[in-house]
Amino acid sequence: MNLVHGIALVIFLVWLTMDAIVVFRLKTGQAENRDQFSLKLLMIGGPIIYATSIGLSYGSRGALHSVALQVVGLVILGAGIAVRSLAIVQLGRFHTPNVAIRSDHQLKQEGLYAHVRHPSYLGALIAFLGFTLALGNWLSVIVMMSLTTCLYLYRIQEEEAALAAAFGDAFHQYASRTKRLLPWVY
Repeated sequence: MNLVHGIALVIFLVWLTMDAIVVFRLKTGQAENRDQFSLKLLMIGGPIIYATSIGLSYGSRGALHSVALQVVGLVILGAGIAVRSLAIVQLGRFHTPNVAIRSDHQLKQEGLYAHVRHPSYLGALIAFLGFTLALGNWLSVIVMMSLTTCLYLYRIQEEEAALAAAFGDAFHQYASRTKRLLPWVY
């Protein structure tokens, strides 16, 4: 383990804690809960994936042996945190930990949401990529990115079903001109 690895662990754990405080502060009973299972899946699967990725980074198998690439990972981690944080701020009180639609819910189509439908998940995935690169282990990268991507794709499926049910044609028009996660790609 080197200094960058330690810095990455601290940043990641502080970010997860702060993110949870902000997101769960926004939980509301004033909305129709349409979350089928994705929040539970994220709450159980996420920590298991994080712990596995961190554990793998202590082994020699898959070691990157590149401090420069680890530093790039820290930069990517910071960029991902920034994207996720901005997306949460832009969505405001409509951002909740569970898939929920408020009675006064509005379909957000400005800011980051003009480019992708799920910028907070994009930011999280960027942060996960940066974190695991900063850990300095390819196995950590593979585990984190493959499994968290699966969790978020399931979550996106639930959210989009709820948004389509709530907003109908308006959501379908929005979806036809934006991508889910990657601008111009997916």
